[in-house]
Amino acid sequence: MMEVDDTYQKDLDDASKTCVYIPPRKPRGKAREERLNGDRTHSQVDEYELRMRAYRAAWGRCLNRVQSILRRLQAPVVEEVTTKVTRAYVDVLPGLPYPELPVIALHGANSSLVGDIASRLEHGEAAPQNGTRDSTHSAAPASLQVHLDPAECGSVMNMMKGIVTGFVDRAPSVKRKPTASLANFDINLLRVWHAAQEERPGLVVFLHDFEKFDVHVVQDVFYICSMHVPQLPLVFILLMASPPVPSFLHSAYARSTLALLRIHPVVASSGVAMVKEVLTKTLFDPDFDPYIVLGPSMLEYITDFVMRHSASPDVLVSLLQLAYMKHFTHPLSLLALDHHITHVLTSETLTASPELRPLVEALQVRLLTATSGEAQARSRPTTPTSPRRLNFVSRGAKTTTGSAHDLLECVSDARLEFHRHARRMRVAYRIATIAERVALGDSQGNSGRSAEGGGRLDNLEALSAVLRGRASSQVRYVCMAVKKLPIPKLRTLLQQLHAFLWELDSSEVKRDEEEARVFIVAKLNQLPPESEDPEAGDDQLPVPQTPVVKQLATDLSDWLQTYIEERLVRLDEQTLWDIWYTGNTPFPSELINPAPRPTVVAALLHPYDFAHAHAELVRATTDASAPGNESTVHMGEGPPHEPELWELPDTSIAFRRYVEAGRMVNVYDWFESFAVVLETQRKKIRKRAKRAEQPPLRANGKHTAQKGRARSRSNSRAGMEVDQDQDMNDDDEEEDDDMDEEEEERWKVEVQARFIRALHELDYMGFVKHTGRKPDHVIRTIYDVPD
Repeated sequence: MMEVDDTYQKDLDDASKTCVYIPPRKPRGKAREERLNGDRTHSQVDEYELRMRAYRAAWGRCLNRVQSILRRLQAPVVEEVTTKVTRAYVDVLPGLPYPELPVIALHGANSSLVGDIASRLEHGEAAPQNGTRDSTHSAAPASLQVHLDPAECGSVMNMMKGIVTGFVDRAPSVKRKPTASLANFDINLLRVWHAAQEERPGLVVFLHDFEKFDVHVVQDVFYICSMHVPQLPLVFILLMASPPVPSFLHSAYARSTLALLRIHPVVASSGVAMVKEVLTKTLFDPDFDPYIVLGPSMLEYITDFVMRHSASPDVLVSLLQLAYMKHFTHPLSLLALDHHITHVLTSETLTASPELRPLVEALQVRLLTATSGEAQARSRPTTPTSPRRLNFVSRGAKTTTGSAHDLLECVSDARLEFHRHARRMRVAYRIATIAERVALGDSQGNSGRSAEGGGRLDNLEALSAVLRGRASSQVRYVCMAVKKLPIPKLRTLLQQLHAFLWELDSSEVKRDEEEARVFIVAKLNQLPPESEDPEAGDDQLPVPQTPVVKQLATDLSDWLQTYIEERLVRLDEQTLWDIWYTGNTPFPSELINPAPRPTVVAALLHPYDFAHAHAELVRATTDASAPGNESTVHMGEGPPHEPELWELPDTSIAFRRYVEAGRMVNVYDWFESFAVVLETQRKKIRKRAKRAEQPPLRANGKHTAQKGRARSRSNSRAGMEVDQDQDMNDDDEEEDDDMDEEEEERWKVEVQARFIRALHELDYMGFVKHTGRKPDHVIRTIYDVPD
C-alpha cells in the first residue's frame, strides 16, 4: 500500500471531501543522490539528468545576475512606490470635501519589480544606507498585502470576498464564529478586524493585469472601499501593462469613479535602454564571467524581438532562459561547468557508463583534431603559444589512448583557455566603448547602424558584430578620433581608463591587465599639469594640440588599436568552443509563439517523425510487452520507411479513423474499424515472430536443417535472397491458425481495453465532444486536418 504523508492524512479523514489530490512524491534527497551518483565505478549514469543539473546551475548564475541588475535599475521605482504607500494617509491635501482612496497606477510592472515592492512593504521601510535615521526617515510599520487576479474577481461579491478574507484569514488575531459574525464579503468585517489590531497595519491590494478586470465590478469595489477611508487604510496598486499615455484609467472608467480616487502614476523602468543595460552587464561585463556565452544569432533575435514586440524585463528573462535551454540540448554541454565535472563526472564514471560512451568518443575526436591544429600552430615561429596552450597540446596527445582522466583534464584546460579569451574580449570592449564615449561623445540613442556597418560600439545592435569580429572599422575610427583629442579630453580619457582598470573586481583580470594599467599610468604622468591646460574660447573652437600632446595622443591611439583588435577575436575559434558558446546556433523561435493544436495533430498523424525530431525531449522507448505497443519500434529512431497504419500506436490508429469520419462519429463503427486494424496488426506480428524463429544461416550461406528439410545454395548471397523471398511468400500464403475460444475471448477484451484507452486519450486532448441526444455518438472538434 502506498505510504501517505501526514500532510494529506487530515484531508483523507475528512468525509466531506470527495476527492484529494496527492502529487507524486520525489525521491528523498539522499536516495535521489544515490540514484544519480550511486557507485560511480559501476552504476548507470543518467546523462540527461546530469545535463539538466548543469543547466540549472548555469541558468541560476545568469538569472541571479539579471535580477541583481534589475533590482539596481528598479530601486528608484521601488522606493517611490513604498514611500507613496506608507505616506498615503499622511500627505493628504486639506479641505477636501470627502477622503479619497489612494491608488497607485504602476505602468510597465514586471514580476521582479512586484516582488521587490511586496518584500519592502512586508518588512517595512528599509533604513538608509548610512544606517542612521532622522525625524524625516522614520521606520514604517509593515503592511499586509492581498494579490488579486481577474479570474477570481468575476463579480463584486467575489472581489470583496477576496479582499476581506485575504486580510482577515491571513493574520487571525481574533477568533470568530462564522455563524455569528458578518459575511466574509462584508467590508465591515474587515473594518472591525483592523480596529482590533494593535499596530494598525496598512492594507495594500495588488490588482494584477488590471486591464483585464471587469470595469463595472472594479467601479463598485472602489465605491465601497472609498466609503470606509481613512478609518480603513486601504491602498490599491494597479499593475498595468499599458503605457501611461493615453491613460487606461481615464479612458475606461467614468469620471464619477475617478473623482473618488487619488491616483499616483508611476512608470517602471523598461524599454530598449533597460534591455541594453541588462545584456551589456550580463554578457560584456569584465567582472562577471557567465558559464555560457550567447552567440551573435541569439543576440540578434533577442534584440530584434524586444525592439519589435515587447521590451519588458519578464520577456527578456524568458528569452535568455530559452537560449540557455536550447544550448543544453547539446550533449557536450554536460561539460560546461567546472565544478559539475569535479563533483559528478569522474574518470571512472566516463569509463564505466555505457550511456556516456558516445560523449567520450565525440570528445576524443574533437580533441584529436584540436591537438593536430595546435601542434601545427606551435611549429610556426610567429605564433605565440602560452604555457596553458602547451599543456593542453601535451595532454591532448594522450587522449588518443582513451584515458578518461586525461580527457577531463583537457576539457578543463580548454575551459580555462576559453574563459580567458572571453574575459579579454569583454575588457577590450569596455575600453573601446570608453574611448568612443570620450572621443565621439555620448550616444544619442540605441537605434541606428551596428558597428559592422560603421555605427556606434555602444549600440545594442553592435553586440553581435563584436562577437563576429566585425567591429574593426569602428575601432579604427575611434582610434583616429583619439589622435585628434585636445589635452582636456585626453586627460579625461586616460583618467577613465585608469579608473576602469583599477576598479576591476576580479584579481585574475587585474593580473592580466597589469601591463595595460602600467601603460595608462605612464601616459598620465607624461601629461602636463592640469593648471597648464588651455581654455577654450567663447566660440568653442577646438584647442590646438602641442607637439607633446600630439605625440601622447598618437601613442595612445596606436596602443588602443593594437590592444583592442588583438582581443576582439571570435570565440568560436577556440578549442571545444561549442561547450560554452552558442555560436551561430539559431534561437528557438518556435517556442516563443507555439501552436499546440497543429503540433498535437501532427504528432498523432506521424508519431515516429515527432519522436525522432524530439528524441531528447520525449526520451521514450515503448515496451513491447505492454498491450498496444506490439507493433511499435524504438520511438527515438523510427522505421526506415513510411509506417503502415497497423504499425502506429493505438492512439494514432484511433485518430486516423477519427479523421476519416464525418461530423458525428458513431462510437461502435469507430470501434469496429479500430478492431480491424488491430486484427491486421496481430497477424503481422505473428508472421514476424514465425520468421524470427527460423534457424540462422551458416557461414557458407546454407540454412540449418529445418523440419527434416535441408536447403543448399551454391552462392551464399543468392541463397540468402532467394530463401528470404521464399519465406516471405510462404508466410503470405500461409493461413494463420484459428484461435481457440479462450484466446479469442481474451483478444476481444484486449481490443476493447485498448480502444477505450485511446478514446480517453483523445478525449483528454480535446478532440471528442459528447452529445446528450445520441449517447452512442461523439462530435468531432477539429476538421481542418493536414494530409
